[in-house]
Amino acid sequence: MIRVFYTHENELVWEKYPEKVALDPNRKYLWIDLLHASQEEKQHVSDFFQVKLPTYKEAVEIESSSRYSEDAVSIKANSGFLKDEEQPRIHQVSFLLKGNTLFTVRNVELQSFAEVVKKIKVSRQDFIRSGSQIWVLLLETRIDLDADYIESLTRITNVINRKVQSLSDPEEKTLRKIAELQENTILIRESITDKQRLISALMRSPFIDHDTSERLRVIMKDVMSLLQHTQFSFERLEYLQDTLMGLVNIEQNKIIKIFTVVSVVFMPPTLIASIYGMNFRAMPELNWDYGYPVAVILMVASSAFTLLFFKRKKWL
Repeated sequence: MIRVFYTHENELVWEKYPEKVALDPNRKYLWIDLLHASQEEKQHVSDFFQVKLPTYKEAVEIESSSRYSEDAVSIKANSGFLKDEEQPRIHQVSFLLKGNTLFTVRNVELQSFAEVVKKIKVSRQDFIRSGSQIWVLLLETRIDLDADYIESLTRITNVINRKVQSLSDPEEKTLRKIAELQENTILIRESITDKQRLISALMRSPFIDHDTSERLRVIMKDVMSLLQHTQFSFERLEYLQDTLMGLVNIEQNKIIKIFTVVSVVFMPPTLIASIYGMNFRAMPELNWDYGYPVAVILMVASSAFTLLFFKRKKWL
């Protein structure tokens, strides 16, 4: 599918084509969004605008030269966008800015793109006159959504924190939830760090005008605050994890302590029973009428003495 934004009689027009778009050379295109576009559609756009669209292989490269590059007439960049789903994932989006036209190539529906389209359609965004401004609007929207996602993680963390404080017995599912939150925090931090590199490069680009650069500076401040918040959130989750693991260790120590006490308490009676269980003929107590009750009394007394000793030492 291809979506296009262009200006017509000083108005911004939005059109969506489920199949190959009929591009008009008389139109001033600002944004060409290729979503799940076929190779034929990509080739059609490339031929019409005389550009080379980034491939998926280039989009997933991690080298800095693959994430951002400039030449005499265009900017190419790849950036990860977090999609909040059952299992959050970072999806790569490729950007190409040539002149006043922005090209985006992606393989998944993203909320930030839908929000930007809604803003443009509803308000007509009179201040948008170039593809670079649409690019900045996409970044602003994505950062706002990242902030909302971090806030949701913080709310869940607060609930877990209260739960950990009230737990008498640690729960495995709580540990699993903390691990899941740590993974999500790492993902959102990775996504925001990627935006930080991209915005920093755009601010130095000669293709970006002064007003757009000032908007990027504001976004960069938001990015820095979000990075600090994710660092704090991760440290807090580590603290909760350590606290919960400490509770687990305490519970295990209690169990081991119980077994140890039981073992030591029954050691003296076992020793007495073992002595009088020997089958030697020359044992004077064998024919003693009071041998059995005395042995039982000795075993009970030894156990009681051991328990009393532990209590005096405050080991119980």
